[in-house]
Amino acid sequence: MFDNYDEVYKYLVQKKCKDIALYDLTNDSEKAVYMFVVSNPTPLANKKFADFLIEDLKIADQPDGYSKGEWIIFEFGNFIIHSFVPLSRDKYNLDKLWKSRKINLKKKK
Repeated sequence: MFDNYDEVYKYLVQKKCKDIALYDLTNDSEKAVYMFVVSNPTPLANKKFADFLIEDLKIADQPDGYSKGEWIIFEFGNFIIHSFVPLSRDKYNLDKLWKSRKINLKKKK
């Protein structure tokens, strides 16, 4: 479904994800090249976003974290999406961990 990170970004914006951040993980993982970190306001909203992604990508199994809805992880192709509720995003702080690999998305808007 997605050929490049611009397409993923547009999809995330369309699905109303908040605080979208993109990190280049090239050379750090065999499977993933780009990692998105996004927020949704509640576990229910996070699960609703996950449901859209599951349906649109025709994913057979529920992703890690779906049952609680606080941190849901998708891995597909060259992309990883970490979808958080704000409290969990603050707690695990992937943004700080990967800040040196951040890609500026402001140019993409």
